[in-house]
Amino acid sequence: MNTRTAAALFFALSASACGSLAGGDYACDLRPVDHQCTDWRALIGTTASQEAVCKTLNSAQGGGSWKPNQRCPAAGSVGGCQTNTGLGLQTNWFYPPSTETEVRAECMSDGTTFVTP
Repeated sequence: MNTRTAAALFFALSASACGSLAGGDYACDLRPVDHQCTDWRALIGTTASQEAVCKTLNSAQGGGSWKPNQRCPAAGSVGGCQTNTGLGLQTNWFYPPSTETEVRAECMSDGTTFVTP
């Protein structure tokens, strides 16, 4: 399992963890190091787990940021892997040097739906 898959699964599974209640749109932008940005749309419930994982990944990889009330930029994205976690819509967006073919394969392997920007 690669870093992207592990992070995506952790984000999806951790959505029900304890934390302060919030809602809305959030982004974890791991660029420029990982060429990926994960966003949650209409998130219901807590954000503590998503924010903690984002900050941990940012610290380990040396880049990126947690962005409340924002979405990942569509400009330049080659596509994303999307799933409804039951607590909101999660999309892992990918940017070059990833290709659309690679992202489609990633989505298929993760059991998520490929979406265009």
